[in-house]
Amino acid sequence: MRTGAALRVALFVTLLSATPPGVAAEPRVGPTIAELVEVADIEALAVSPDGSMVAFRVERASIQRNGYDLDWYVADLSTGAARRIGAGGEPIYNDGLIESERPIWSPDGRFIHYRALVDGAIGIWRAAADGSGARRVVAGDADVESLAPSDDGAALLYVTGPTRAEVARSERSEYDEGVLVDASVDPAQTLVRGGWVHGRLASQRLVGHWYLRDGLLWRAPRVRRRIDLRTMLEGPAEPLPPRTIAPMTVATGNAGLSATSPGGLVATARSENGQNRLEVRRGEGPRIECMAEACRGPRVVSLAWRGADELLFTTQDRHHRQRLNRWTPRTGRVRTLHAGTGLLSGGRSGALPCAITAASAVCVTASAVEPPRLERIDLDSGRRQALFDPNVAIRGRVAPRVEQLEWRLADGRLATGTLLLPPRPTAAPAPLFLTYYYCPGFLRGGTGDPFPLTALVDAGFIVVCANVVPFEEWGDGADRYRAALASVEALVDVLDRRGLIDRALIGMGGFSAGSEATMWIAMNSRLLAAAAIASPQYEPSAYWMSGVRGRDHPRVMREFMQAGAPDTDPDRWRTIAPALNTERISAPLLMQLPEQEMRAAMELYARLSNTTTPVEMYAFPDEAHVKFQPRHRFAIYRRHLDWFRYWLQGRVDPDPARADQYRRWDELRARRDGSAIE
Repeated sequence: MRTGAALRVALFVTLLSATPPGVAAEPRVGPTIAELVEVADIEALAVSPDGSMVAFRVERASIQRNGYDLDWYVADLSTGAARRIGAGGEPIYNDGLIESERPIWSPDGRFIHYRALVDGAIGIWRAAADGSGARRVVAGDADVESLAPSDDGAALLYVTGPTRAEVARSERSEYDEGVLVDASVDPAQTLVRGGWVHGRLASQRLVGHWYLRDGLLWRAPRVRRRIDLRTMLEGPAEPLPPRTIAPMTVATGNAGLSATSPGGLVATARSENGQNRLEVRRGEGPRIECMAEACRGPRVVSLAWRGADELLFTTQDRHHRQRLNRWTPRTGRVRTLHAGTGLLSGGRSGALPCAITAASAVCVTASAVEPPRLERIDLDSGRRQALFDPNVAIRGRVAPRVEQLEWRLADGRLATGTLLLPPRPTAAPAPLFLTYYYCPGFLRGGTGDPFPLTALVDAGFIVVCANVVPFEEWGDGADRYRAALASVEALVDVLDRRGLIDRALIGMGGFSAGSEATMWIAMNSRLLAAAAIASPQYEPSAYWMSGVRGRDHPRVMREFMQAGAPDTDPDRWRTIAPALNTERISAPLLMQLPEQEMRAAMELYARLSNTTTPVEMYAFPDEAHVKFQPRHRFAIYRRHLDWFRYWLQGRVDPDPARADQYRRWDELRARRDGSAIE
């Protein structure tokens, strides 16, 4: 029942939210929440054998049908024209991400080949580059689990496992006879058809590497087959050795990158003792190291040879800005071809290297307020040309002002982040929303995509996406959280000195490690006036859910967080577990979690719900670590926006459909403030 005080609060915030008659609403500075969900991504670039064309796939979410449209395109690099050549089927999901792999060109450049999920089966499809049609060339009783070119490029190599009927029988048998709960079972998730395997909801098993999952029959024999790309004839099946999965290890360091030229030069890029090195070597011959600042400064993230003796390399600085560079080892000359404000390896994955021809680099560009598009960069002049823009409808709008921030922690370490400001300066300090993890490319929702950043700017917030403070050694796992708190404290001081924010009105949200940082700050400071998390925490109850003999979880927890079993290491758990520190958490907390992880968060939710701190939790069915369903992402965006506007701005949306939401929040506020009647 709403108390009189709660009713007065609701009336007050409703009045605050209204626009006075005759006063125009502030113009929107970014995409709507629906448009953010439906931003298109470009993936899977592949250059034709003669270098004249590039194939790529466009992925666009559809809230209306709660799915994704996948389409294959080919762009002619001489004319810049792009055409759709075929559908990509339904998405093949993997832990909340859509699997993406490069298509395979036929040697004559007339066709591309790719895996596609159509009518419940994953087969191999062949699409004509001229747009004349696409057809399925491999369709069997078993799904095609992987596809790759042969070493000589003359054939397709594909792998299949058990048939779909065998998988269904194994799931039915387990359902009828009961699920044996052993080290391969994650009790936090739905046991029967609780996750996505090869594009369908299926029963999953842990495979021995932290939370890595696969289907029930992941150990079943696999076979590889070969298709000649000239004749399209298939060779005999080749049995493959049993699959093995290496356990998770906790280690630091950069394994490095390498690329071999047609002439046999091997380029390597690696980091040693905090120093980046790029060098080439032929066989056992002498090493040639690049001494230019472009080679030794920012980290090298991709390598590709242009012919036999010219190396293209992409670097990325601490703000995730990428540069494309050209190095000729013979002369030592280095030239920067493109230095942008964001990624060249754009798209949702953020790790897609440019496709290289003799004359061009074809890249997916994306920056903080610029959604992905496909561009061609001339390798001689550096001139840029837009080839394909699936997000033209939201490009060019009035956008937030962007600043790349750098600030120092108290111990001198450097922190970085992206600041989003309204297009026009405001007179009064504003509430601050910040998220903490990584901030590459187009900042639609931050890492994991849970927070509508430009919509928050529209709503009157100053927004910061803060990057994780770098660390060289694991040391004490909680030191990462202490660094996050020190970073946020220093950031708030910087923004306060500039007069941008009201430091009494700070909201924070996080995903995965960012959620851990958010909860650490909530229980070790009074900085936050509201918080939201998209992932669970390390809690005693979650430890035992993952503690069955045979799991690697206890070992990894000892190595990663220096935490033993909760009953033998209570002091450590008291330090790291939010559920054991609820008396220190005062910021209202919204938890929007995937069903696969929600049960691991029940201890925190239950304990906090029995205090006066406002807390609410939502669980999203059929979702893994990264929540991908468009309707879910839309609901998550909208609820996060409502949550932070309610607690930091006193704003209630007048939409009658959300009245129950605000009734609950009014009751939580009244209970916290001592005006509720129990």
